[in-house]
Amino acid sequence: MTDLLRFQAHHVSDKDIRVLRSLVGLAGNQTDLRVTISEDDEGDILLIDVDDAEGRAAWEAFNRGPVPAVALSKQRDFPARFLLTKPIRSQPLIQLLGELTSPSHSPEVEARTAPAWAVMAFGDDELPLAEHLRRHTWDAPVVLASDGGAELIIDAGSGAWYSGASDRELARLLQRSFAASTVRELSSSELIDHTNGLEQNNLTHLKWRAGLALSDGALHPDLAGDVRLMLPQVPLQALSDTAYSRQARLLIRAPMTVDELAEASRAEKDDVAAFLNACHACGFLLIDAGRPASASG
Repeated sequence: MTDLLRFQAHHVSDKDIRVLRSLVGLAGNQTDLRVTISEDDEGDILLIDVDDAEGRAAWEAFNRGPVPAVALSKQRDFPARFLLTKPIRSQPLIQLLGELTSPSHSPEVEARTAPAWAVMAFGDDELPLAEHLRRHTWDAPVVLASDGGAELIIDAGSGAWYSGASDRELARLLQRSFAASTVRELSSSELIDHTNGLEQNNLTHLKWRAGLALSDGALHPDLAGDVRLMLPQVPLQALSDTAYSRQARLLIRAPMTVDELAEASRAEKDDVAAFLNACHACGFLLIDAGRPASASG
C-alpha cells in the first residue's frame, strides 16, 4: 500500500461516512497515512456495510475479489477477514489501518504463503502426555520424572496431579513423548509419600497445559480434514486468553470446520491449533458424528 489509502464505500450511511471522515485525520496523524473515503468507483479498499441488505449482497459478491474488503457491522463476530464495528471508534480504525497496510495481510501474499494445516503423527507406543491423558492410559497413580529428577505425579482416579517441578521442567515433561511402560505406578502409600507437602491440582488444568504443548502449530489427527467441531460451553481455561475465548464463543454457537473457525475468529493458525488441541485433550470438543474422528478417539 502507498501512503494514500482510498476507501470505496458501499451502502454506508451518510452518518457513518461523516464519522469516518472525522476520524481518519486522527488516524492519519498516528499512522503516517493519508486516508480518503469516497463513494465513487475507485479505491484501494472496499468498505461495505453488511448490516444493509444491499450491502450484504455486495459483500457476498466482492469480499473474495482482488480488492481487499472491509465489513462494517454492529456484529462483533461477523465472519470477515477485516472488520470495523459500529459505532465506529478511533482506536479500532487505527488498528484496522495497521492490518490493511501490513505486507503479511496482502491477499496476494497470503495466497502464496499460507500453509496447509500440519497434522501430528503419533507412534504406536510413544505418545505425548496430553495423548496419554486423553486415552486414559493409566488407572493407577503414576509418577513421571524429568531429566533433572523433578517429579510429576498423576492420580487420574482422583482427577488430581502434583508436582514440585519448575515451570521449565514441567514444560519439558509436557512436550516429551514416551511409552506408557516407562512410567512407574505408585501404591497408595507411595502416593502419600510422593505428594507430601505438594499442592493438589485439578487434572483438567494439566490436560489443558499438555494439550497446548502438543505441537507447534500442528493439529491433532482427530481434528484434521472436514470434520465439524463444537463446544457445549466456553472452557474456563480459555477465558484468560482473548484469542481462545473468541474461538470458544464461536464454537458454542454452531459447528465449524477448522478452516471456518480460523476465518471467523481471525486468529493465527498456531493459536487455533493450540486451542483445539487443548480442548480435545480435555474432552471438551464435540466432533460431528456424521464425520467420524480417528479410531484412536
